[in-house]
Amino acid sequence: MMKEAMEKLQVNIVKTKDKNATLDGGREFSVGILERTNQLGAEILADTFKDHTVSTVPVANSLHLKSFCSKAGPNLIA
Repeated sequence: MMKEAMEKLQVNIVKTKDKNATLDGGREFSVGILERTNQLGAEILADTFKDHTVSTVPVANSLHLKSFCSKAGPNLIA
């Protein structure tokens, strides 16, 4: 259902063939490494968007990196 909606919006959809890679989240390039997102998923994201920096952040006791922090401005995370 999400895929069809994105295709109608003509959003570029990137799929990985590596079944061991997991990545949960939106357009953020700060990637929380936890149960639902792993290092391999972050590496594939970085490989896909070579012109961007992808930073990984170890996350414990939370579902998402954005559950406890968010971007507050250029080079500032609150």
